[in-house]
Amino acid sequence: MNRLLIDMETLERVAPIIRNVAHPLRLRILDYLDREGEPKSVSDIMDAACVGQAIASQQLRIMKDQGVLSSKREGNFVLYGIADQSVLLLLDCIRHHEAHK
Repeated sequence: MNRLLIDMETLERVAPIIRNVAHPLRLRILDYLDREGEPKSVSDIMDAACVGQAIASQQLRIMKDQGVLSSKREGNFVLYGIADQSVLLLLDCIRHHEAHK
């Protein structure tokens, strides 16, 4: 198999994204948003992740700042969705790893 190594510029660009989503709670949020297939409110995300508002908001902000999530206001609610679908490949890797334990 003669595959080229991923260039360092690409690795340097994606490493912070991987580092920021590689947190159990952030992965849970991504998994939930992926499963739901549509943007969800902070309160929906809080319920799914079993955390309070402050913790959920902090995790959402971290992922939004990194460009992983997007947000939009609808009335009194802010809805969060997945902006960078490529991060879902991390969830696929986790599922694959778990299936082959």
